[in-house]
Amino acid sequence: TAVTDLDARVAGLAAGADDFFGKPFELMELRARLGALLRVKTLLDQLERAESVITTLGATIEARDTYTGGHCERLSTYAVVLGQALAVPEPLRRALRLGGYLHDLGKIAVPDGVLLKPGPLTAGERVQVNRHPGVGADLVRGLRTMDDVRPIIRYHHERWDGSGYPDGLRGEAIPLGARIMAVVDVYDALRTARPYKTPLALPQTLDILSAETDRGAWDPRVVTAFREVLRDRPELGADG
Repeated sequence: TAVTDLDARVAGLAAGADDFFGKPFELMELRARLGALLRVKTLLDQLERAESVITTLGATIEARDTYTGGHCERLSTYAVVLGQALAVPEPLRRALRLGGYLHDLGKIAVPDGVLLKPGPLTAGERVQVNRHPGVGADLVRGLRTMDDVRPIIRYHHERWDGSGYPDGLRGEAIPLGARIMAVVDVYDALRTARPYKTPLALPQTLDILSAETDRGAWDPRVVTAFREVLRDRPELGADG
């Protein structure tokens, strides 16, 4: 374009343009800019493919347990909507979306006999299960695109009062993304059938969430925001 004043450049970029190139131009510079944009496009394509593999991996792990079908996708949806309600920044919303699929990645190391056991776990079996957040976080260590997802994987079983695992973090020391994932994870567990329980109705589920929050399990601000989300988005709280 020949319209190259500052206001026009700012307006063009704000409208979604990837670059703003004024006339007259040098062909060498145009080629260089196009090359840079194509490199960015290639990296974005690679990231999208990687995320597709990641979500497929999460679904594969989930498929080991027929009782948790759709759990990862629901958690991803709940977590992103709750994150929006809490006005978290965009990078954390992306991490919540991926974290919904990968929060239980470490269960790949839990034997089927323990993971699918219909009765109470022994002390030793409980130790095996409680290792899964750390195992999952270690599996994505070193992947730069997972930097914001890793804390969600590791800390989503921590509790507001410090009674959770694997590190016994307390209060604000627990990353916000993990606090969000913890709330939607327990909500979905209460609302769906498991080998040891039938699904609970929404009012009963909310009563349990509130009671556990009063006892110190969950971040009160996150639980309050989630209740408001379920009130404003009734389709999210509908029986499946």
